[in-house]
Amino acid sequence: MKEILNSKYSRFFLVALLVNLLCSWFSIGFNQVDEHYQVLEFCNCKMGHSPASALPWEFHDKIRSSLLPTIAYLIGKAMTWWGIYNPFILAFLLRLIAGFSSWYIVSKLCILLAPKFKSRIGEKLFVLMALFLWFVPYLNVRFTSENISGILFLYGLYWVLKANEKSEFKLITFLCSGLILGLAFFTRFHLMFAVAGLVAWFIFIKKIELKYIFILAFSALIAVGLSVLLDYWFYGTWTFSPYNYYYANIVQHRAASFGVSPWWFYFSDFVMRAVPPLSAVLLIMFFAGIYKNLKNVFVWIIVPFVILHLLTGHKELRFFFPVVFIFIYVAALGFDTLLLNEKYQKIHKYVYVIFWIICLPLLVFITFTPAQVAVSYTKYLYDNTHTNNTPLFILRNEDYSMVGYKANFYNSPNVKNISLDSLSQVKDYIRTNQPKMAYYLDKDGTNMDGFFHGYKSKMVYCYYPAFVLKWDINKWQERSHIWKLYQLDKVD
Repeated sequence: MKEILNSKYSRFFLVALLVNLLCSWFSIGFNQVDEHYQVLEFCNCKMGHSPASALPWEFHDKIRSSLLPTIAYLIGKAMTWWGIYNPFILAFLLRLIAGFSSWYIVSKLCILLAPKFKSRIGEKLFVLMALFLWFVPYLNVRFTSENISGILFLYGLYWVLKANEKSEFKLITFLCSGLILGLAFFTRFHLMFAVAGLVAWFIFIKKIELKYIFILAFSALIAVGLSVLLDYWFYGTWTFSPYNYYYANIVQHRAASFGVSPWWFYFSDFVMRAVPPLSAVLLIMFFAGIYKNLKNVFVWIIVPFVILHLLTGHKELRFFFPVVFIFIYVAALGFDTLLLNEKYQKIHKYVYVIFWIICLPLLVFITFTPAQVAVSYTKYLYDNTHTNNTPLFILRNEDYSMVGYKANFYNSPNVKNISLDSLSQVKDYIRTNQPKMAYYLDKDGTNMDGFFHGYKSKMVYCYYPAFVLKWDINKWQERSHIWKLYQLDKVD
């Protein structure tokens, strides 16, 4: 930590830390449903708060490492023991752990790698990109297998790169690095190709003694063995989740059933989702960085990782989250090569202006908005419902339900979820049961004034601010399907 605070880039590091902390707090919810179901719901089941029957097929096929759900479980149990358990605080603590861990290792790598840039402008641009590209803090705080495996990989990589920097290879260095890399692999199995690229670089480029490679492999196997023991405790039976993953997704083609994309999908999807023209420039600079630095360790790491994913049928951009920092570094190398040209040195100030014009508004927006808006409604119910069996009506779907599975992690113990097919059924239920107070989650823009006879209705929560809702020009709110939570109070 002292090295970070004394760095010439300490101001950037401290601002980045603040951004990561803010994003940890505000980015409630998930980027993709696996972030919820394969960590929080697994944890919820282990804590005894929900049945295993409510979990997705990945749990029953035992294809996921139990490392992340176990971390969540241990924190949740400690909170329960102290009498302060709250699922939203638990999820925040997990995001905070991910965000701080990512910030710390990225800062350390920036200090290690920045001096190697050939231009002062390229060096500074690399640090800014690594910390403040608009999607970086958002991805940093995700407590997912993709992000945590990437963080672990960077920690393991840092150990050996630091030793390489000093030309002081020690067995303890490779022992510790291997343990961390083994955990990274077991957290996200695809990382084995990045690890293989690192080992190949040591053998063919650095030509280090094979004893260090054997120590690296041996300690990685120790980490794998410990992970198997952890899976035994979590699943209640002996299993080897990497093989289960291979068998389910490669032999049985389960992953392909979720869709198959052409080999160029990642390039086109990145350009569209990472905000053009910035995304297109980053991609071009990434390939330029590879071309100009064929012996660089990061190139050896990311190329086999990319090739593997290009050859895989089922593709999602999140599969590249473990190597986001490496992608940024290689792209920065491409910028550095470009900036050595005198023509481009004259326009470098415009690069900074464009960088901030594009990134700053997006960075502010993504820092202060939920990753999943629906979770903010569940948080309101959890914090404000104090009477047992308070009905919550929602049409045509179970509340907190996603992709066909019921989500129990955020359930308020005082809320009774009632899914009905129409508003007339809601009226019939209220008429028959006469609850003193109930909630209705409206997704269709229905006017609730006087809708339920004998009940006073008022909107108690909406993610959008009140001044925005005052304007319903051309009924944009109905077309946008803005969720509104109404409280129904019986009139005596």
